[in-house]
Amino acid sequence: MRTPFFIGWSPRSAAPLAGFLVMLTVLVLGGAGALALALGARVGDPGGGEWLGERTVSGVILQHPYPVLVTDPDATHPEGHALLLSGAGKVGVQAEAERFAGQRVRVTGAVVKRGDIDMLLVDAVQADAAPLAGPVPTTPLGTWRVVGEICDGKCVAGVMRPGDGLSHKACANVCILGGVPPVLVTTGPVEGRRFMLMGDPDGRTLPESFRDHVGVKRRMEGTVTRVADMLVFHTDVTRAVVP
Repeated sequence: MRTPFFIGWSPRSAAPLAGFLVMLTVLVLGGAGALALALGARVGDPGGGEWLGERTVSGVILQHPYPVLVTDPDATHPEGHALLLSGAGKVGVQAEAERFAGQRVRVTGAVVKRGDIDMLLVDAVQADAAPLAGPVPTTPLGTWRVVGEICDGKCVAGVMRPGDGLSHKACANVCILGGVPPVLVTTGPVEGRRFMLMGDPDGRTLPESFRDHVGVKRRMEGTVTRVADMLVFHTDVTRAVVP
């Protein structure tokens, strides 16, 4: 009776295991692909973000709660169109907004868009000598109790696809702490909108305690104001609760 003898350097040693190894490789790769698809399917689709390219946009800068540019009224936007303003990185443009608050300006930068929210990534701001078209229309819409997720406006507008989990939470917190406008993405429409710029009850920026509530579903109560065609949600974020 002949007893098999293992020779490590001989290719004949692996031959009996070839079929098993091929099957194991296929199963591992197939299982990894199925797991990736399953995890990806759990992330809600926020809709496609669009890069609309470099633009120069004229309008009035509002400083609070976060920098916004409101364009003149036209046929498409009879009350003017509001664009969130942010810097090119994880920073806001609070210094520029303070300098030109309430003034007519020309802002140059890249426009990004997702759904009914637009953001202008600012390269330069300069005064515009054209006269103001009039005060920015502001309409109080009362008190609302809403459920949604606090995200940074840059991700929501389309610079990146909003994700979930700790990495998403950390990324959004860094952006908002740097001055990027925070946006509440609601689970149901508010006056036909799913995105609202956020501020505190006094119309200022959110307190740093907002960090605990970013990137997770929360129920909040506050007042809603329509500024041009954008909704602004003023809330005490420290009172946000798990729905």
